[in-house]
Amino acid sequence: MGRAIVQSRVHRNVGRERRARKRGRGEQSRSALAAVPDVLLHPQTPAEPVWAYLWPVLALAFVVRAAVALSGDFMLHPDEIMQHLEPAHRLAFGNGVVFWEFYYGARSWLTPGLVAGVLTLFDAVGLGEPVWYVGGVKLTFCGISLLIPAGMYCFARRHFGEAEARIALLAGAFWYELVGFAHKPMTEFTGTAVLTVLLALCMRPSPDRPGVVWPVAFLSVLAAAVRIQYAPLALALLGLLFFRVGKGAKAQLVLAATVFFLAVGVFDAVSWNAGLFHSFHTYLRFNLLVDRRAEARPVYEYLWWLLLTGGGLSALCLAMALRDLRRYGFLLLAIALILITHSVSAHKDYRYLFVFTPLWLIIGAGVVTRLADGVNEPIRVYALAGTVFVAVSLAGILNTLPYQDEVYASTDARTLRFIRKQDPVFAAYRYLAEAPGVAAVWHVDHGYEFAPGYYYLHRKIPLYDSRTGPANNLHKDLGTLRASVSHIVTGSTQLAVPGYVVEKAFGDIRILRREENESPVRGWQNFTPTITDNLYPQFLRRIYADTPLPPANFGIRFVAQE
Repeated sequence: MGRAIVQSRVHRNVGRERRARKRGRGEQSRSALAAVPDVLLHPQTPAEPVWAYLWPVLALAFVVRAAVALSGDFMLHPDEIMQHLEPAHRLAFGNGVVFWEFYYGARSWLTPGLVAGVLTLFDAVGLGEPVWYVGGVKLTFCGISLLIPAGMYCFARRHFGEAEARIALLAGAFWYELVGFAHKPMTEFTGTAVLTVLLALCMRPSPDRPGVVWPVAFLSVLAAAVRIQYAPLALALLGLLFFRVGKGAKAQLVLAATVFFLAVGVFDAVSWNAGLFHSFHTYLRFNLLVDRRAEARPVYEYLWWLLLTGGGLSALCLAMALRDLRRYGFLLLAIALILITHSVSAHKDYRYLFVFTPLWLIIGAGVVTRLADGVNEPIRVYALAGTVFVAVSLAGILNTLPYQDEVYASTDARTLRFIRKQDPVFAAYRYLAEAPGVAAVWHVDHGYEFAPGYYYLHRKIPLYDSRTGPANNLHKDLGTLRASVSHIVTGSTQLAVPGYVVEKAFGDIRILRREENESPVRGWQNFTPTITDNLYPQFLRRIYADTPLPPANFGIRFVAQE
């Protein structure tokens, strides 16, 4: 029996030692895993104080953005009108074109809701006209865009150092794309602003504090909700903070992310009067069902576009960064994640990779500083880099970079000029919004998605496009035309319509007015023409069996004639 007791004690001791070794290996593994974020981010506390010119630079950046925004109008992509401005105008004022995504609930109301909030605010103070609110919305998004250079500065300051942070701030403040697209209400741009702030927050010291944990959780969920394609990067940043914080903060981070995630789902359910995450579910399922092989572009296309729009600088910065993976590895991994996740999709568009821009500019700030540190007269390096940066940015904002138009032409926009030779159709609609006697408009050679829409017209009057006009026989019968349309918008200098005269010309856009313009025109019951077709319900019925068919006559119903 004594021998058995001794053997039992020996076994117990061996078991304890094994468990102790296992716990030791587990702790070492967890310790190594916890060290990964610090290895990637290599956070530091700069000895220098925050740059005294931070706020003046941001103020100047806003002035530059506002100058470009208010100098005129251009369209980067039809989604600007279809997915953001028209839904917002309809929400705020009751009239607006309904495109298929907002007919079937395949888009979130987050961004259009923000625009509608600005419109409602302007209307509440008596400025609810395009002459006021168009600029107001632009300036709102210019303000949001300042989060990008501010976030670049804060991130670079702790990732590299104060010198790199100042260069990153200047680059983010004045790079032509960040300036030229700042006023656009596109999810790619607002999502980039959110992600850049998120980058900076992940570098904060003492990340266990609620003042860091909750904002990071909120911004991670918001970035994914605003632009679902940015969800992988947002989740990666959330994961980095998760491994940086202690056990208690981990639970708090999970709780915060869960709360905000459910809040997005509830918002979507309320706004669509449907289930949780209705628009996200519809959008993802629809894109999985639709065969997009016909519009597939090669994987290298993104790299080619980025080379052209960066004037070669982005490629140069990335090539030099590959020589020092310890210093630039985190930013390169973030860029690789963006490129890989976006290359999987057959449908490619340059604007999707907007978040790439601040990342390569931060790398560029690090490269320039390292080069300057290696020479006797660093001022020469900074002067040369600044000169090249200014030259490329000026060429870009003036649309004179070689092959630059090839990139933007891929977006299907008719005319994209930041400050010169902008699309005159916007000026034509601005005129119609205030001109007397405008009772019904037919834009004969533009679809709604390429036209400024009710957002610029603003009037509660019939607005026909190149599809709804022929559908209502406006092109066949002069009597029907005169009884239905007071003004015609056309880009053709050859178009002549009996009974209509040229009232105004804006570049190659002409406005024709009915000569006898006193008689009334046929009115609509509501001013929400719906643009969809039978293709969408064919796919959507595989998701929701009760998906409705498109409305007859694009949803246009005429007021009964007395």
